[in-house]
Amino acid sequence: MTYSKLPFSGRPVDYQNIPVTNGEAFWPDLNLAEFQQQRALPVNMDPGVMLIALLAAIQEANDALVDVVARNKGKGYAAAVDVPGPSAEGENALTAQYKIAVYARAKADLMGEFQTIGRRNTHPGQEGEDTRESLLAEAALVMRNMKGYGRVGVYKI
Repeated sequence: MTYSKLPFSGRPVDYQNIPVTNGEAFWPDLNLAEFQQQRALPVNMDPGVMLIALLAAIQEANDALVDVVARNKGKGYAAAVDVPGPSAEGENALTAQYKIAVYARAKADLMGEFQTIGRRNTHPGQEGEDTRESLLAEAALVMRNMKGYGRVGVYKI
């Protein structure tokens, strides 16, 4: 199922409205259309490829955030959406951070696909290694924050 939105060009963009059930009940379920829209993915990219990247990123984030889940469940919160903090339209800071991390990781995994669909002609530099590294850094930074770590860590070797 798809739904359309009119971007600046005035032409409708068809996003793939495919729900993605999260394997960890604490975290929110996601939707491929939201991922496509928020991360400006090409509409002509194969939805199956995007789903695989999204599922892999969800699993990676869930594995990395096990302590965040345990800490919040220990405080009595059954789901991320229940954790107090800034919120709007059914979203709170923790669920928003989770989505940022997952969507950034998934898009980083898809960077190689951009070259195969002609994205370079419309958005030069989008498929580069710098963009991929920036997306992975964004995800790592958000997950560090979710874990309660600062932006920079210094460790004794």
